[in-house]
Order: sequence, then C-alpha cells, then structure tokens
Amino acid sequence: MVVKLTLHISPKKVAFVLSIVIICLSFVSIAGQFSKYILGHGSLFGLVRLFNVGDDSNIPTWYSSITLLFCSLLLAFIATSQKIARARYILHWKVLSGIFLYLSIDEVAMIHENADAILGSSINRTGFFHYGWVAIGIPLTLIFVLSYLKFLAHLPRKIRLLFFVAGTIFVSGAIGAEMFAGRYDDLYSYENMTYAMITAFEEFCEMFGIVIFIYALLSYMNLHLTEVQFCIQKAAMQPKRRIIDDAELQR
Repeated sequence: MVVKLTLHISPKKVAFVLSIVIICLSFVSIAGQFSKYILGHGSLFGLVRLFNVGDDSNIPTWYSSITLLFCSLLLAFIATSQKIARARYILHWKVLSGIFLYLSIDEVAMIHENADAILGSSINRTGFFHYGWVAIGIPLTLIFVLSYLKFLAHLPRKIRLLFFVAGTIFVSGAIGAEMFAGRYDDLYSYENMTYAMITAFEEFCEMFGIVIFIYALLSYMNLHLTEVQFCIQKAAMQPKRRIIDDAELQR
C-alpha cells in the first residue's frame, strides 16, 4: 500500500507565525532583563535565564537552531530539485545548505564563541573587536558575498530582493550589533540593562532575518516546484528462483 502525503504551506502564513514567535520571545526576554536590572528580581523561578535571548541553552537558542536547520533542509531540497532539472548553480544551493547546517549546530555548540581561544593574542581585542570572532566573521562574510554575486543575479527579482534584505538584516545583527555589544562590554561590562537591550536588538535582527529568508525559500519553491510528493513503500519481493545444477539438466 502506498500512502501519499500532500502538504500545503503558505509562505506568508509561515512568516507571520514565526514573526509573532520572535516578537513574543524578544518581549519576554526584555521583560526578564528589566526585572533583573531594574526591579532587582534576577531569577523569577529560572524564567529570566530560560527566556533570555542573550543567553545560551534555553528556549530562544532552541528556536534559532530549529529555524536554521529548517533553512538547511529547504536549501537541500531545492538543491536536489535543481539537480533533477539539471539547472545551474546546484553547488551554490548545496553550499548554502551546509552553511545553515553549521549555523544550526553552532547555535547550540557555540563554536564561534571559542574563537578567542583560537586567535590567542593575534589581534587586539578591544573596542569593536572585543569579541574576537568578529575579526574572522567579517572577511568570511565578504568572501561569501563576492562568491555568490552571480548566483544572486540569476534569481528572480523578488527572490533576489528578499535574499538581500534577509542577509542584510541578519548580518546587521550577527556582526554589526555584536560589534557594538563588544565595545560596550569593553567599556562598561555586560551586567546592565543597556547591554541587555543591545543584545536583544542583535538577536531580533538575526531571528527576523531568518524569517525573511524562510519566506524567500518557500516563495522560490512555489515558483519552481508545482508539486511535491512523499512516497514510502516496501521494496517488491523478488520470487525465489530454483537453482538447477548440471546433474539435474542431464536427467
């Protein structure tokens, strides 16, 4: 028996729901930091840390990791469809899928935050470069953008614009706001409400950039993939063949 499953996904509805989620996460996080630094209640039964977008191993981290993984899966699916259609830039889609898989892992494993230990004293970690990984992130981002210019140019105009907006917002948070946060931490430390607000803005940009990117990928799939089928069935059983040796043939 073969069971066919059809999924109807609206890019606008997905983007709307995810936007509501990140707004709620950001609001609850800011409220928790206000309670900690202004009202003097820094725990609230562990809820402050659990919903702090600037902290790790909590609900916002889990959400970000899941959405990044979702991007990786969508990109892998598009790469597969492009390969079947023998289209151009298949490798670019695959590399993008790998990058987002890494970002999903990094969100929970905090790989980039160990950059200071790798860099050692090779750079002067003060001011905007207080967080050493930024010194690696900036040139890698520039290399990525330059290597993907032709890929972006071949995309439909709407999708190209969405990719550009999503990337700009994401990088503005991941690198831009991170640099300001590092400078503020270097000058005044991170245990205050101002730093918490900078971090909240940084994480909101990252999460919202991903929402726009998911919307762009789903819209691209709507344009180029009219039907997607998932089919699971058992392999057909081959009938057993009787082996007849030479002796039987001579009888």
